Amino acid sequence: MDFLDKGQQLHYVTGDHHITLMDDKTWVGEISYPGVSAQRVVVERTFVRPEYRGRGLGSQLVAHFVKEAKKEAFTVKLMCPFATLIFGQHPEYQELLLPEDRFEGRKSNGSN
Repeated sequence: MDFLDKGQQLHYVTGDHHITLMDDKTWVGEISYPGVSAQRVVVERTFVRPEYRGRGLGSQLVAHFVKEAKKEAFTVKLMCPFATLIFGQHPEYQELLLPEDRFEGRKSNGSN
């Protein structure tokens, strides 16, 4: 769980190939990652409602996804420009990518 500066408590709801971020009963955002095989997923979209942006919640969604993907032993393909940017900032996330998709020390510009 994460806390906003207003004292609001956020929580994650993991569904079938998506993780939703909730503020009490309000939908805040989501990361979606459809499966292309039993152990391979594609991160298609990361979205945070406009009124919740600027608080690092998109980065937190990606971090939560990474934790889930490691637990499930997923191999990840990035199609979402925002997730690509965050993976570029966190080399430790790249172990989830196929070797040919890793950034290998180069900075991502969000268009991997």
